[in-house]
Amino acid sequence: MYRAAPGAGLLMFGYGPEAFDDPISGATAEELRSRFAGWRLTDVTPGTNPVPTFWFTLRRDEQA
Repeated sequence: MYRAAPGAGLLMFGYGPEAFDDPISGATAEELRSRFAGWRLTDVTPGTNPVPTFWFTLRRDEQA
């Protein structure tokens, strides 16, 4: 069961993997592509913070 209609948008803010000094913090565009099945990553915009941050825009697949 899906909680978002086909074509729905999702805007996520996240830290890049090198933002913190530990092996589990942060996310990459490739990780989001693999973890969000049924969603298409449409844009990655760098943030303006002193550490690596990103705005990730995803769109729900139309076939959902």
